[in-house]
Amino acid sequence: MKLAHVNDDDTPDTPASADSRDGLTAPVRRSELVRHIEAHGPVRLEELVDMFRVSAMTIHRDLDYLAREGLIERVRGGARAKPHPFAEQDVRLRRVTRVALKNALAAEAALLIRPGDVVAFDDSTTVAAMLAHLGERAPSAVVTHALGLMRELTLTHPQITLVGLGGQYVLETDSFLGAVVVEQLSRVSADVVFVSTTALKNDALFHPDAAAAETKRALLARADRTVLLLDDTKFEGKGLYHVADLADFDDVVVNAELAPEHRASLDALAARVPTLQIHYVSAPTGG
Repeated sequence: MKLAHVNDDDTPDTPASADSRDGLTAPVRRSELVRHIEAHGPVRLEELVDMFRVSAMTIHRDLDYLAREGLIERVRGGARAKPHPFAEQDVRLRRVTRVALKNALAAEAALLIRPGDVVAFDDSTTVAAMLAHLGERAPSAVVTHALGLMRELTLTHPQITLVGLGGQYVLETDSFLGAVVVEQLSRVSADVVFVSTTALKNDALFHPDAAAAETKRALLARADRTVLLLDDTKFEGKGLYHVADLADFDDVVVNAELAPEHRASLDALAARVPTLQIHYVSAPTGG
């Protein structure tokens, strides 16, 4: 429930040009605040005011809001990161982070859907961006455990059969995870599955949450073709539980703006694994 004193979340008391950095909306600014605090915290309020070019009152409201949501911790004169080295970023922040890049990766990945395919989607926000392309790609059915994607699919593409997987609902991912979902997956199959994850290291995917990792593994086991959507931040992500090896995938869709060593590693793996295809996507300007 939105509290009365944070009504400015949707209706800021100053024009957007005066209350944002480079046109950032409040949700995007807060996402960037969390990322900065996690990378550099503890940080002082004055530093954030200078960085985001907004008023001290705006930063105060942002930090109070993020603290109430459990995304940061308030300290005297500023804020610090929550002590969760293996926690996935909240889906509400991921949905407004690097949106242009996610859309570009999703558009490329959607080209791998053939008319009539049964497709399976995980609960990542990058994969969710593929929803905009389903009308033109015309799959016959979608299998997913992502609640937000289920809602949107029924509204925008009612002609596509939806197979929704239920189980224990997790607010942070807006999806159902765990053993019940895995059991349901044993009863379905798909032509192609699309997943993303939090971390990539040593040519393998990892995730900070055991139930999420288990659910992604089960999804990958149910499809004839497996596709990974990846961006350069995943090479620096933190994960604890193994999801899959890169060599297990048929396609990897990744932005071209990688560190040279990461791109060389992907190219070397593709040379060793003839069934693996790397699709490099240029990041949109400003994305």
